[in-house]
Amino acid sequence: MIDKKILMDILNAREERAMKQKRLIKKYNNSLISFTLNIPGALKDSPLYRDLHNEGMNTILDGLKEHSIPILHKEQIHKSTGSEGFIIADIDAKELKILTVDIEEYHSLGRIFDMDIFDFSHNQISRTDLDLSPRKCLICDKEVRRCMREKNHGYKELIAKIEDMGDEFLR
Repeated sequence: MIDKKILMDILNAREERAMKQKRLIKKYNNSLISFTLNIPGALKDSPLYRDLHNEGMNTILDGLKEHSIPILHKEQIHKSTGSEGFIIADIDAKELKILTVDIEEYHSLGRIFDMDIFDFSHNQISRTDLDLSPRKCLICDKEVRRCMREKNHGYKELIAKIEDMGDEFLR
């Protein structure tokens, strides 16, 4: 069971992140990547999770540079509620979503990465907007939302898988 204070901290962090997204989009009037990690439970910050987030940020930035996409703003914040990254890029949001889906699909840590893409009106671009298949579960390759709904995997199993993936990658 998650402690009420920790739960409130996580919910407040989500709210603050949404406000920051809106401020950045308004300031730069361009597409935004809001990057966090898919970590279940209350513990959202650890040295390993920070390393994984750093890897994700570097991968995103390298991908943008590789495609000659101008980066207008980049920012990374480490918090007890989890690391957050914000990248404003001068590219159509749907094209940006395609680039981030490639990272999610082909990077060995991609399933841990949570890259939300917003257009200049703060509309979130989803995989379904692009007729792409839903994300897969870390453990069984079924659709992640289905596994969550059916509670196919316990918290400890998911955390162990994330930590194994991270340790293996960082070795």
